[in-house]
Amino acid sequence: MAGGGAAGVATGAGTKIDVTLKISQLQNLCKRDPVGYREDYDAQVRRMESECGILKLSPQAPSSRLIELIQFAAAVSSSSYKGEESDRIANLLIELLLGETLASGEAAAKTADMTMPTSALQLHREVRKTCVSALILMRNKGAIEPLRLLELFFRIMAVIPDKGLRELLYKHIVNDIRNINKKGKRDDKVNRAIQSFLHRVVANHGQDGGDNESATDIAAKRATDMVCELYRRQVWTDDRAVAILASAIESKNTTVMARSMRFFLNIEEKMAEDKKAAEDQEWDSAQKIDLHRFSRKTCRRQRHVDRQIKNRQKQQRKREGKDYDEWMDIREDQGVEAAKKLYPAIELLRDPHGLAEYVLKRLKAPKSIPFRIKLLMMNFVTRLVGNHELLLLNLYPFLQKYMGGHQREVTAVLAYTVQACHIDVPPDEVYGILKTIAHNFITDRCSEEQMAVGINAVRAICARVPSVLSLEESQASTGSAAFDVEAYVRDIAAYSNHRHRSVGIAGKGFTNFVRETYPTLLQGKNRGLKGSALHRANAKPLRFGEKKVAGGVAGADLLVEYEAKKAAYLKKNKAKNPEGVDDDEEEDLEEEEEEEEEVMEMEPGSDTEAPDLVLLEQDEREGKEDDKDDAEEEDTLDLSKMTTEEREKLKQEVSSTRIFTASDFVKMRKLVAREERARRDPREAARRKRAIAKGQEFDELSEESSDDDSDEDEVNIAGAVNPNQIMAEAMKKRHSKADRLQKVLDGREKFETQQRGGGSTNTEKERKKNFLMSKSSKAARSKGRGKGGLSNKRGGKTQIGREAKKRRRR
Repeated sequence: MAGGGAAGVATGAGTKIDVTLKISQLQNLCKRDPVGYREDYDAQVRRMESECGILKLSPQAPSSRLIELIQFAAAVSSSSYKGEESDRIANLLIELLLGETLASGEAAAKTADMTMPTSALQLHREVRKTCVSALILMRNKGAIEPLRLLELFFRIMAVIPDKGLRELLYKHIVNDIRNINKKGKRDDKVNRAIQSFLHRVVANHGQDGGDNESATDIAAKRATDMVCELYRRQVWTDDRAVAILASAIESKNTTVMARSMRFFLNIEEKMAEDKKAAEDQEWDSAQKIDLHRFSRKTCRRQRHVDRQIKNRQKQQRKREGKDYDEWMDIREDQGVEAAKKLYPAIELLRDPHGLAEYVLKRLKAPKSIPFRIKLLMMNFVTRLVGNHELLLLNLYPFLQKYMGGHQREVTAVLAYTVQACHIDVPPDEVYGILKTIAHNFITDRCSEEQMAVGINAVRAICARVPSVLSLEESQASTGSAAFDVEAYVRDIAAYSNHRHRSVGIAGKGFTNFVRETYPTLLQGKNRGLKGSALHRANAKPLRFGEKKVAGGVAGADLLVEYEAKKAAYLKKNKAKNPEGVDDDEEEDLEEEEEEEEEVMEMEPGSDTEAPDLVLLEQDEREGKEDDKDDAEEEDTLDLSKMTTEEREKLKQEVSSTRIFTASDFVKMRKLVAREERARRDPREAARRKRAIAKGQEFDELSEESSDDDSDEDEVNIAGAVNPNQIMAEAMKKRHSKADRLQKVLDGREKFETQQRGGGSTNTEKERKKNFLMSKSSKAARSKGRGKGGLSNKRGGKTQIGREAKKRRRR
């Protein structure tokens, strides 16, 4: 029907074109008049079915018209004949891809094994790609259910070795799930069905037992990558997505396990990078303003410029954090799902202890595992133990085996050991690690860099498990676990005077840590000013199992004292300066009074001055007010005059009877920090006195000041320990290979910019000239005869002439 001319046939709706010249024209006409052109559409579909039957007989020789017919049928059926007709076309395309006829109940049963018949593997790649594109088109128009297409595409990705087709299917699945979870369109039922399917793909792969990678392994890799991508784009951030990746960790395939572990370890950093990139892109786009300088000036363009300027000012306030509250702008409300707090993925695991035991058991297995995968497993299991504060006591003896001085990546192993330490670890388990580090790293036979790394690791471990510094715990240890903590601490503190800079810095860092934690362990000369004050205050760490129970909100008593003193201070200033009269106004009044006095002195008849009148009642009233102010100052709350029991009682009373605001909590944190500084540093009292004398007592707790001094560019992940944190100071300054190469190139460009233009100079030419050509030159013959040059005469005494002798005698 695609050949010949076009003839008009009269119908009730008008004139209908009898035959079309091209399929694209028929597609347009079917969309405009579906009922009138249904017969032409059916004829093209029958032709496509016959072409498909021929293709099954010879899969490698498709017809030239088949691809065009498939695109036509998919486009028209999904738009004009949606329903039974679109389902029939979809079934036809799926049967063509799978090479067999499947009932609706058999598709799910055959999805788990991820196998396809030989006829499907022999299908021509262009026909397969066209069928996939047609199905994607029908899915985008809502003619096919998402789960049905997802199962089919996973089978194709797992079996068909076509890289381009796999990328196309992967991008479609990710974008399709994102569209399902758009704002206002989220379908939890479909999400649960898709997540259940992906969980089956990840959990049931690799059951054939072969050493080679099977189709189910490929499907599990793709499923793992897909869930990681959706979590990173904040589409699936619930515990069901985390459970899929947790099951991937238990996979026998090393690649699947490694990908899921890297997700749990690095997802927060990647999401922070994405957020920063989005903010930078938004900021850059807001800076570009089209002022329409070379266009005609209209009101519409002026409004466009005003909107751009307003958006730039808004972004500027947002970037600087001034007068900007995201939650108050209703136009930027992203809904309930966006308002939920995004917790770290590793915190959403349902059974972290069981997962840690499984990974450690697999790590101890005699089966050979690449060392880089072992390091990844160590990193993951130690992060689990540190974040969830698990008690996995057989982990610490296992880590000691990899703490040799010549062990590869030993700095990373020490960092992972620090990650595994938390406050609930028994000190007896940590004593063995400290001994191993001291024996293998902190000795004179080791290099300076190894010694610095060992000292830094010991300091980090003691900071996470402060109970190891307790003398009571050290004295209670017996047998192989015996540990003299005082001698251990003093030996390491002695390295603060080491000749090598890195070791000295590490030793001073450890000494400063002990000064703040338990200065009694140090010698008197090493305690310093703060350590001596804490030693007199009997400061020491808590023992293992000992907890400090709070009797109320920390800083509640300090807040009451602060508010009472501030109120008294403001009242006193108000009494000095009455309402409506500022300091400037007082100065103006004084100047006016002085001018009036000068005028009165200049007036005639004022030879004698009138005596000053003294009001006794006013003086008595002022004296009484002063006595009243002194009494109020004495009655002001002062915590320094209260006992510990009275302060705890006051704290409990205030915490139970007052509702604190957000600003109150900020003030309490700052007050607690100030009191802690005063307890640790004896010089803090002098600073406070100077601030009170200057009238700056209440400036430190202003709401504008921020106590966040962290670096904005650095991403801090809870529980993670970077190996660079315990590295030697000299190693920290060494750049990577890329940084060193960049430094070389920068220096080379800098040197090239200082070069003069043109060729070589005359001096360079003279220096490079052949000696035989220049040895008889005038410069060479006269060389050394001038001032400051070499003389041709040999050294020795010379006879002085007669005239010279006469001159000397004169």
